Amino acid sequence: MSSHTLAAIAREVGGVLQGNPDQVIERVRGVEEAAQGDICVVIDRRFARDLSALGASAFIVPSGVEGPGLNVIKVDNPRAALIRVLELFYPEARRTGGIEAGAHVSQHARMGSDVFVATGATVEAGASVGDRCQILGHAYVGESVVIGHDSVIFPNVTLYAGVRLGCRNRIHSGAVIGSDGFGYDRDAAGVQHKIPQVGSVEIGDDVEIGANTTVDRATLGVTRIGDGTKIDNLVQIGHNSTIGKHCCLIGQVGLSGSVTLGDYCVLAGQAGVADHVTLANNVIVGAQAGVHRDLGPGPWLGSPAIPADEAYRVYTALSRLPEMRRTLRVLEERLKKLESAAEPRGTDGKESG
Repeated sequence: MSSHTLAAIAREVGGVLQGNPDQVIERVRGVEEAAQGDICVVIDRRFARDLSALGASAFIVPSGVEGPGLNVIKVDNPRAALIRVLELFYPEARRTGGIEAGAHVSQHARMGSDVFVATGATVEAGASVGDRCQILGHAYVGESVVIGHDSVIFPNVTLYAGVRLGCRNRIHSGAVIGSDGFGYDRDAAGVQHKIPQVGSVEIGDDVEIGANTTVDRATLGVTRIGDGTKIDNLVQIGHNSTIGKHCCLIGQVGLSGSVTLGDYCVLAGQAGVADHVTLANNVIVGAQAGVHRDLGPGPWLGSPAIPADEAYRVYTALSRLPEMRRTLRVLEERLKKLESAAEPRGTDGKESG
């Protein structure tokens, strides 16, 4: 970690500096724990109401926020500024090229320039690893796997044979890419017979896959993940599924086999999608939603998933069900009394008929 002046930070984030350009900043910290020598990025405008109450030496704030007498850098997009300033202060460590003792790299593998392979990692015959890739401890790169340049394969990742990764991918620890799809055929006696899974997995450029996520190979053909898609930890992607570009799948999402997601879809935590379902571009599926049919663009909630505006009305009604039930009972009793009073009676006061 290195220190930087406010003037240098302002240039990096494209902001307007008000204050001491020579102020030296040592760290980036959150607004609630920042102290002297720190800079904090104020995204929540609640904290911008009284910057003087915060302990940082400098602040990056949204345009329009004032900080009289303080060191502030005004930016149009504080979140983008946070990304840039974190990259500036905390550049990711990169191992220099070379194959460490204890790594196994087949002589029949094709290795690009400046590739690092850590102790315990394996690269099998026919694999192709692009320039400046890092294969970290105990990762397994199977036969004929292709990894594009500048990718990082973190410890204990498994890439089964034939998997293809694009450039600048980040595959986190414990992820398994290309394991068999879940396919069986049950015979008349109820015995399940495995359907050979002979397809593959293809992943585009700039994809990040979280820890302990699994992507199954296709039965036939390809399970495909598009460019720029980000996948959280503990996500399951079934065989023959296709995920479009720049999608976001959050923790514990589950896709069954042959699911198709368009571009720019977002699936929140624990959402599940049934097999052979297609989601259009720009679909947003809420947390724990269950998707059993094709969906059009926009937000969807609940199980089965319904349009969000309809779901909000349903949830509002659900919260009132106990009250509505009591009201219904009262109305039923009143109706019984009214019906009883309205029944015709004979001249002797007894019911007619």
